Amino acid sequence: MSNRIKPLHGHAFFTINYSGAFSQILVFDYYDPDKFYYSLLHDDEKYRSTMEELLASMNQLLSQEEIRVNGERAEAEALTVNLDFRGEAEKPAITFYIEFDGKLKPGEENVYECSYEPGVAEYDYEVYWILPDGSRVISVKTSTEYEIYGGRFLVMWARRGDRYDGYEKIVFTLSSLDSRGKAPSPSHESSRSRGSS
Repeated sequence: MSNRIKPLHGHAFFTINYSGAFSQILVFDYYDPDKFYYSLLHDDEKYRSTMEELLASMNQLLSQEEIRVNGERAEAEALTVNLDFRGEAEKPAITFYIEFDGKLKPGEENVYECSYEPGVAEYDYEVYWILPDGSRVISVKTSTEYEIYGGRFLVMWARRGDRYDGYEKIVFTLSSLDSRGKAPSPSHESSRSRGSS
């Protein structure tokens, strides 16, 4: 693999369902001047082995995180990895699909926590949380900036060079099982903060 490959941007999208399944789509964009990733499209064996290595590396990283849902440890696992391109051979995008399970409490407050190695952002990134209809983000603790839209949509972000402390906490409510579809979700409410608890 070329050592000239540079990370450009990261996106993460989280969704939750009432069974307690947390799903994450994680996308990394790169600049690859030597077109290493593009060359894999012409070598099935090398493509397969490289994707396996990427998946193993991601799971190694995930194993170093400590995720808790309502105080109970959850184990995240990257299940698939895919290679795409942003219109040019020098601009690959690598996408991981990640899952973990937690015991949620519909109609009550729930707490998601994630601890990981603190550091400095090497590239711009955004993290999107999309909660089920009728849910609401109550509070957020993070060292990055964040904004809440419509009560149930959360965006957290950092820019290259920003420091992050390696801890996130999101407190949210899920509507009770018998009120799903009845609880209105405000569509224009917005709040913005940085490093708030």
